[in-house]
Amino acid sequence: MMKNKEPITWIIHYIIDAVGPGGIINTHTHGMNAYGHLDFQVVLNLPPEHIGYLLNTMGSRVQNGERFHPDQLVSGIYEDCPIQLKKYRETGRDVLRIIIPDKNNRFPEEDSCEERYKVQQNRAFEH
Repeated sequence: MMKNKEPITWIIHYIIDAVGPGGIINTHTHGMNAYGHLDFQVVLNLPPEHIGYLLNTMGSRVQNGERFHPDQLVSGIYEDCPIQLKKYRETGRDVLRIIIPDKNNRFPEEDSCEERYKVQQNRAFEH
């Protein structure tokens, strides 16, 4: 994980009882607006430590001056593949959802992507 010299000013909201279709969860940041940036979201049901790594790494990169946008591929999170960012609504606000490829580095929009990873396209938390 990228070392951050500044204190973390965002929070991670991990909603443990919000399991939606396909086992997705609603985990997201609050506070990226302090940097003029959209918050991040993870819906793939991963261990909390892994989700914290993803969200805090992206938050630290924003805090250090990087800017991300929808449909961007982002390197440096995993050694062997990029992640993808997609714009979604999360409880009435726009967020950048972190989309993780499957073990064969296929993203959810690809037909051959594992079903477990395709659930990242679900729009369950847009109300």
